[in-house]
Formats: sequence, C-alpha cells, structure tokens
Amino acid sequence: MRTVRLTGIVAGIVLCGLATISGCQKERQTGPTRAVEPPAAESSAVAQKPMAPVIEPAAEPNEVGQPVNLTLAFSPGQTATYKAVIDAQKSVGWIGPESSRPAGYSDGYSGNHLDMTFEQRVERVLDNGNAILAVTIKSLKSRNVIQSRPVFEFDSGKPEDQDNPLAALIDKSYRLEMSPKGQVMALLDMDPVRKAVKPGSPAYGVAAKLTSDEILRDQHEIPPLIALKDNQARSGQSWNDLKSFSFGTMGDKSFERVYTLQRGDGQTAVVEMEGILSAAMAEELHKRQNAVLPHGLFDNTQKYEGRLVLDVAGGRVREYSEQMQAEWVIADPGLMQDTDAQPRALKMGAKRLHRLELVE
Repeated sequence: MRTVRLTGIVAGIVLCGLATISGCQKERQTGPTRAVEPPAAESSAVAQKPMAPVIEPAAEPNEVGQPVNLTLAFSPGQTATYKAVIDAQKSVGWIGPESSRPAGYSDGYSGNHLDMTFEQRVERVLDNGNAILAVTIKSLKSRNVIQSRPVFEFDSGKPEDQDNPLAALIDKSYRLEMSPKGQVMALLDMDPVRKAVKPGSPAYGVAAKLTSDEILRDQHEIPPLIALKDNQARSGQSWNDLKSFSFGTMGDKSFERVYTLQRGDGQTAVVEMEGILSAAMAEELHKRQNAVLPHGLFDNTQKYEGRLVLDVAGGRVREYSEQMQAEWVIADPGLMQDTDAQPRALKMGAKRLHRLELVE
C-alpha cells in the first residue's frame, strides 16, 4: 500500500525527535576550502569533526577602501554580557485528503530551545594573544518538545522554577581560552557547571547537553572571524568555509558559507553570510540520498544566511546570527500514473538558529 511507504518515513522523522539540544543533528564547520566567487552551486557533504579552516580569502577585483581588522581585542578585566540563543526544530505534515492520511499519523514538531545570558570577563591575556575568559551564567531558559508536546520547560526568571534542579546552574562559572579570531581553543574548569545538577532527574540530561563541548563551542565561537585567514578584509571582499548538517532519514547537507564584508571602517564592520550547497561533495550526498529516500517525487528547498556586526574599535562582537531552514516534500509515486488523484505527500522541515548579541 502506497501510504505504508510514506508512513515509514514519518516514523524515521519522529524517532529522531530532537529529544536533546543537538538531537539527531551533527553540525560542524570544516576546512580547508577554496576562495569563493559566489555563484550558486548545488551539492552537499558529510558532517565532520570541527577543525580550524584554512581558507584563502577571495580577492575581489572591485574591492575598495582600506583593509579592516576583523579580530577580537582582549584586555585584563574587560567584561561584557551576552545573550545566546540556540534553537533546533524538526516538523512533519501531511498534504492530501484526510481519507488518505496514514493510520495513527498526526502532524507535529519536535525541538529544543536554549536561551542563556552570561557574563564574560577577561582574566588574563597570554603571550600568543589568546585570552582566558571567565564565563558566569546569569539567566537560563530551556524548552524541549517531542511530537508537539512539551517534555521539559525551565525559566530561571520565574519564581515557580526556583526549585527546579536546573536552577543550580545560575551563577555557576567556567573558563575558556579564546583566540583573537573568536575560536575556542580549550574549555577549562568545567566541573562547577557540569556537576551542579545531580543525576537522577530530567534536568540532569538537559544540563549535560547545555554544558557539552559542542553546545558551548557553538555558543561562543565566531565562524566568520575564524575563517578569515589574514584577519583583514576590504569592503566587498569574500571568504568562505564549510558547515555540514545531518538530518537523519533525510540525509546530509554541506553548505559553503560565503562571508562578504558589506561595509567596514575604523568603528564598525558588517559581514553578511550566504550559505550555498557545496559543490565539493555533490556525488557523495547524491549516493547517500538515493540510499535512504523512497523512490518517487521529491522536492527540496533550503535557505541559509547569517550576519556579523563587529565593534572594530572595541574589538568585540555586537551581534552574530545564523539561520538555516530546509524543507522536503515526498509525494506518493503512484500519483504519476493517476492524473485525477488528489495530492498525497509528506512535508518535512528543519530549522536551526544560532544568535549571539551583546547586552551590555
């Protein structure tokens, strides 16, 4: 029966579920890549472990103005408060008449939302220019949803949540070493946050994810600065790196993130990012998709973009954000032979949001 094939795909998406912050995703930046002139090219790749990309910045013939220094500046005692948001969602919906809907199937979404405000203070600057930062969690919100049903919610600002085990993370600190390129070189003294929540409660699993290496690196690192080889760029100049996502049953995607300095001077720099499907590993992704996707009509769209606002004079990030949206539509292949049949398909979506903004 044709609906059985579609139901199997639904089960794969629901089981993935995003029951944790990282869920079934695996997203990391990779390198090296080539310099980019941004024509769109379609393809994808397999997620890899993170490593510092080695990028040759593109030298655009229409570059104008003086080079702008795109790095962070550290001085002992320097403090700043940031708000970080990390959000991941997956959704699935039925397209077609109710009479054809698979038995027991309902539309829904699963996802996780993290909202953390933290204070960071420069303890000392090393001889190589890296800084040791002390990071203190000041407020925290977390919401986990499975099949449209909230399974965990916490807001440190609500009086009724003060007895939640996750409240133990508030005012806890850890340290990290960061380079002027915005790369986390090491996570230090993690015990105070990783042992704050005692095992045996749902909050413990949430806390373990919130304080994992992967989430903390994503929360603090600034990819456009890491990818820029020479630390300087002119208005109109572009450079790039790769970032991969895994979507379980729907396969993998690898994007070439193309960063362009839209404007920059001695005070502020604005870098825009556009993610295009990487051409480097198209054949490999094609093989993987053929292995996991059903035969039939298949459509896929995606949008991936981001923005960095850097305080050049102060050497600190004012805002950094990335947002990716992808959608898949899998139609019943039997409709190809029945032109009078009503549409029957599954629509699946995925969203990723990462935002860091200066509070004070």
